Amino acid sequence: MTAPVEIMTGLPFDVAETDRLLTTTRSVRRRLDLDRPVPREVVEEALEIAIQAPSANNHQNWRWMVVTDDGVKDRIAELTSLSWQFHRMDMWTNAGRRRTDRQARKNYESAQALAEAIARVPVLVIPCVLGRPPDISAIDEAWRRRMATKEDDDPGHRSTHGSMRASIFYGSIFPAIWSFQLALRSRGLGSTITCLHVAHEGPVGELLGIPSGVTQVCMIPVAYTVGTDFRPADRVSAKERTFWERWES
Repeated sequence: MTAPVEIMTGLPFDVAETDRLLTTTRSVRRRLDLDRPVPREVVEEALEIAIQAPSANNHQNWRWMVVTDDGVKDRIAELTSLSWQFHRMDMWTNAGRRRTDRQARKNYESAQALAEAIARVPVLVIPCVLGRPPDISAIDEAWRRRMATKEDDDPGHRSTHGSMRASIFYGSIFPAIWSFQLALRSRGLGSTITCLHVAHEGPVGELLGIPSGVTQVCMIPVAYTVGTDFRPADRVSAKERTFWERWES
């Protein structure tokens, strides 16, 4: 529960309002207003907010591809649809008993609706990172070769660096992505993260002139929302899934 505003006096922000923004910024798919134009300056404002997010070693190696051209969106939608046809079958086949779960079906239908409407979304934003994702296996193998001459009890034998590099690579863009989504929400717009087009990163890159050495991380459909009455989601309490000092069963 958010603490009453009167208890929060003296703090640098209105905590109740900040918490309302954080807890009601949802993945919006079916409530995107496909007919209302999104001004360029609104997207630019939100992106200026986004780039204040932290990035590893302050590299700021993000790039943002914004797409509004109907013909280009049509082509991206075609490629997205191909990915969705495969993904939905794989997702539903592996869902097992969850296929009868109301929330699981709701999520499925929401994703289906977005896949079908993607060409009509006013703005598509593709966050990119300069460079390619690290090869985890190659990095770990290089580390093992480096450790080959070390004593058997050297703690370096128990460490790996590939996963760390991958975490740094993607960890440098996702804080900015979330800040972008929060900035959109505060301006009455909705968004969601979809990765379906990434399966066709090459063709999309050719379509948009994105160099092959740049990684397309995801795609963010952006539109005003139909209504703004979003509520906190039904979540398991953090207390039930938080461990202090040591992992518990």
